[in-house]
Order: sequence, then C-alpha cells, then structure tokens
Amino acid sequence: MNSKFLLTGLLALALLFGAPTMMQAGKNADLRVAYVLKKIGVNKEIQAKLRPLLQSYLADKKVANKEYDDLKEKLQANISNGSLTEKQAQTLLTLKWSSDEKELAVKKTYEKKFRTVLSAKKTYLCFTLLNDKKSKIKGQ
Repeated sequence: MNSKFLLTGLLALALLFGAPTMMQAGKNADLRVAYVLKKIGVNKEIQAKLRPLLQSYLADKKVANKEYDDLKEKLQANISNGSLTEKQAQTLLTLKWSSDEKELAVKKTYEKKFRTVLSAKKTYLCFTLLNDKKSKIKGQ
C-alpha cells in the first residue's frame, strides 16, 4: 500500500515539474505569434490566415534545431566553465551546421507559404519580427 502511495506521489511530482517546461515552450510560441500579428499591420482576416502558418513555422523550426539545441543544453555546464572537449566541440559544430541547413530549408518553405497570404514586403517583415529577441517581445 505504501509503495502505491509513493509511486503516485512521484508521478505527481514528475508531472508538476515536467509540465511547466512543455507549457513554457507553447507559451513562448504563442507570445511570439501574438507579437508578430500585432506588429505586422494586417487586417483581422489576414491575421486569421497567418496565425496557423506562424504556429506551424515555429514548430517546424524548433524540430529543425532540436538535435543541436538538446546537445547544447546537455553540455551547457561544460560550455560555461570552459571544459568542453575537442570531440564535444566538433559534435556541436557538426550539429550546428546541420541545424542551420534544416532551418534554412524551413524558412524557404515558409516564405512560399507566407507569400500566399502576405506581400513580399510583409513576408520580409514577418521573418524579421519572428527573429526579435524574447526581451523585445515581452516589452522589456
């Protein structure tokens, strides 16, 4: 009976501490989408068409960078304190270049998708706004 209670408690803690990370990722994307829609200066009809494209773009971009981002996060302590090995550094570089290529492919794909809703000028502005720093998006 005690083991069931302990297991339930551990599962609740795992959900409690794991959920904010997932919720934060979604929240950040939602903030970025709202920011772009507010700043881009288009009517409500275009915003309604653009919103799912922006959400999909951010999700695809995150997938393109996932492998590199995961390893970089795992090695962050080594990077910060200068104890990164040559092998780790080479792996990071290789993954970074691969990630950059995948991200560029995503951007090219979404340029075409954005252009179905936006002009070239607004598409350029859209990509610029999507790259703004989180502090600018939050108004800090």
